Amino acid sequence: MTGRAGRGTPDVSRRLVGRDAEVAFLTRVLDDTAAGAGGCHAITGAPGIGKSALLHVAIRLATGKGVAVATREAFRLDQAAPLVTLAGALRDCSPATPAFAWLAERAPERADPFGALQRLRASLEEAARERPLLIVIDDAQWMDELSALAVRELIPALASSPVRWLFAHRPPAGDDRETPGHQLMQWLQREGVSPLRLGVLDDSAIAQLSADVVGADVDNTVVALAASCLGNPLRTEQLIKALVATHQLVVADGIGSVVGDDLPSSFVDSVREVLDTLSEPAAWLLRSVAVFGRPFTFDEAGRLTAHPPADLYPLVREAMADFLVEDAGGGLAFAHDLVRQAVYNTLPRAMREQLHRQVAAISRDADRPALEVAEHQLKSGRTGAGDAVRMVRSMAREIARVAPGAAADLMLRALAAADPADPGRPALIADTVGLLAAAARLEEARELGGQALEAGLDPQTEALLLLGLAEACKHSGLNEMTVRYSGEALRHEGLPLAVEARLHAVRAHALCYLGRLAEADESGARADELGRQGGEYGAAVFGTAGRSLVAYAEGRLANSLEHARAATALADREGGDAAQRHPRIWLGGALTVLDHFDEAEQVIRAGRRESDRYGSSWAEPLWHYFQTSLLYARGRLEEAAVEADSGLTVAERHNAHALAMPLLGMLLRVAVLRGDLAAARDHLDHVRRLAAGGVTAVPEDVLWAEALLLDAEGAPSAAFSLLRDFYPALPERPALLAGDPASAAELVRIARDAGRPEEASAAVRAAELLAARNPGSRSAAGAAAHARGVQDKDLDRLQQAADLFRAVGRPLPLAAALEDAAMLGRGSRDDRAVRSWCEEALTIVTDCGAHRARGRIEDVLGGWVAVPPEPAAAAETCLPQLTPAERKVALEVGKGRTNIQIAEALYISKHTVDAHLRNIFGKLSIRRRAELAAVVARECAG
Repeated sequence: MTGRAGRGTPDVSRRLVGRDAEVAFLTRVLDDTAAGAGGCHAITGAPGIGKSALLHVAIRLATGKGVAVATREAFRLDQAAPLVTLAGALRDCSPATPAFAWLAERAPERADPFGALQRLRASLEEAARERPLLIVIDDAQWMDELSALAVRELIPALASSPVRWLFAHRPPAGDDRETPGHQLMQWLQREGVSPLRLGVLDDSAIAQLSADVVGADVDNTVVALAASCLGNPLRTEQLIKALVATHQLVVADGIGSVVGDDLPSSFVDSVREVLDTLSEPAAWLLRSVAVFGRPFTFDEAGRLTAHPPADLYPLVREAMADFLVEDAGGGLAFAHDLVRQAVYNTLPRAMREQLHRQVAAISRDADRPALEVAEHQLKSGRTGAGDAVRMVRSMAREIARVAPGAAADLMLRALAAADPADPGRPALIADTVGLLAAAARLEEARELGGQALEAGLDPQTEALLLLGLAEACKHSGLNEMTVRYSGEALRHEGLPLAVEARLHAVRAHALCYLGRLAEADESGARADELGRQGGEYGAAVFGTAGRSLVAYAEGRLANSLEHARAATALADREGGDAAQRHPRIWLGGALTVLDHFDEAEQVIRAGRRESDRYGSSWAEPLWHYFQTSLLYARGRLEEAAVEADSGLTVAERHNAHALAMPLLGMLLRVAVLRGDLAAARDHLDHVRRLAAGGVTAVPEDVLWAEALLLDAEGAPSAAFSLLRDFYPALPERPALLAGDPASAAELVRIARDAGRPEEASAAVRAAELLAARNPGSRSAAGAAAHARGVQDKDLDRLQQAADLFRAVGRPLPLAAALEDAAMLGRGSRDDRAVRSWCEEALTIVTDCGAHRARGRIEDVLGGWVAVPPEPAAAAETCLPQLTPAERKVALEVGKGRTNIQIAEALYISKHTVDAHLRNIFGKLSIRRRAELAAVVARECAG
């Protein structure tokens, strides 16, 4: 019986038959890995089809080529232990590397799972610098949620490193479809990873396999019977072994032949036949340890079966002939989980329940994950099911951070087993709804939540259920549903202050996105007040951050900064959940709007490091968005596009659709400025797909971006029609004018070109009102002067706007004001002054990569002024095909730095480094990090 990947030493004496094409493919892949390339592959097929055997071949090949190997078999109970699958594989990496030495500590992934996830990337980059690495996960459909999330992060992050991922999994069936591992495999296929599908063996391969098992050639009686296993190698092997064990397959004159008529007819029967050949104590040992469902130690087996070590060793040795293999950690495991299941199925129900009760106690004493203990308790009868439910409920918030899906599945099974008349059932449903919501399984959460609400709940339980639904809907961008759920909960009287504070906090943010600003500000203030009173400082911070958003939307920029600083100060003082709300996100945004770019850069950098420390994956898209906004304000369009694209990737990886919308809006605006209208259209299609699913966005995020695209495509009337209701709302919601000062004049121009002078005047008045409200903002003053200058054709106002934008370092609004001034001043002012405005504007848009503006200025003014060349890239001898930002990253790779080290050196996010490297590899037509380093050494030596 073949051993499992990562579980002891496989039987390599027997040939792998019928898989020559697959072995040739793996050989090519591992040659590529040894040469420094990374990648990802998945092997799929029915249970017992030979996936594990093929993995062993890959491991053997990799070892022979000098590739380090980290391997682990995932077990069903892995879903209960955060990061155990991936951390377990790397912990046993061969040859050992100092990069993973920290994993030898006492389960660091359990003590701080998200912190461990952050360290894993750095460790993998470090290990890949030493030698290429193959990571093998067998039975990947059972991997835990955090490992699945980590793999989704790490595969693209390590694409430039010699890290090869190899997964084996069975196709989903029944209730397996929703496991994190299956979802990961489906994601890989969507990302273009074509699975290597293992089919059944043909007759000649089955004949060869049968001969290998028997140790002699076989005749047609054996081949015909083996054919009943439908080409499945494991079942064929087990059947042949059963025939040998029962003396129904004999070898005479060197030929194996089947005798007798009483033949085993199924896989379970085959396993039972082999099991019956063991002594009674060895068979009882196997039946007992099958209950563990994972590798087990000698001590655990001895405690379960009440055998002292001296008696246990001979029984284990007997069982290892056909059933057990030595685990890489020194324990034992079944050679194949199908065999374990078959052995488990020979246990009577009452005996199973008793054994599960004992294994639950053993697992608890061994400090196994709470969900694993609860899983055994749930299978140990009605009393144990009650204990399981109590355990999971008591740890619901902690579990929701690392394995909400596994916890929710357990609770759903408990619900099915619980007494319908149990008075505690409604509260159990409420907790399950919260876990489903945390796992982004919104449809299930809403369906179950509706059932619970119809059945009737006490006010506090109902409020908690609605809070879970509201927070999940907010994460998914369903703001209207968020407001509805939180509003229903807040109608209950006598709620705990902490619960009421959390409801107001999430409601404040949703209301802000729906444009109900006064209500949003009121909810944010209540969240702050109640959170401080009730000690729920995370809600107080989040509510105050919501007030900062409201103040920004209303154009009260000083108030926006004040609220953001207050939220940050509270988070720093209280720590804990308050700190994990990361209010520096909104502080960085408020500073950017008020032109404090350097301070905003420092705040965002510090906040990102803090977020990485806490493992707050939810915050990553927001950091990307505000970093994008800062880069956009500084005119660094190429970097802004990469940053926004990286943020969008992260947002969609976490199903954070609410955060995908503003990132798409930024990508759309940047694409228009860069003259890439096809890309802008693609982004708009993406926006519409999300909107069709109920995801909402504020108008300044996507409506304005779509209008800019229509205007760029020569449809100003269509652009105006889209913004028709936007103009009247500008005085009360001037967020667009505050965030993008150039938009004021653009709004005037769109209305004017559409023949709507009233709306053009309304945009001017809104800009002037914003400037009056914020006397300290030179950008607001510049926007007002620019809008008035375009409206009244006032050259002095346009020059004033240019001076103000130049003073605060906003190049794109400056270029727009200079262009308008040049167009107006041509023929009416000193030619030298007008020429200097044109040349300055052209230089700015060229340096920023605003190709659409450059083309427009060249078309209109190119015959009158000297057009400057493209930026000095034309004279760049070092990698001229790369952008300046890409060149910086390439040079850091040439120094031997990892992506994380590059991110720290260049003060950008690691996701942005990953994106730059993908672009670099595509432009240079290379696939390996070593190739890039060689190119840098050759072309940039001077």
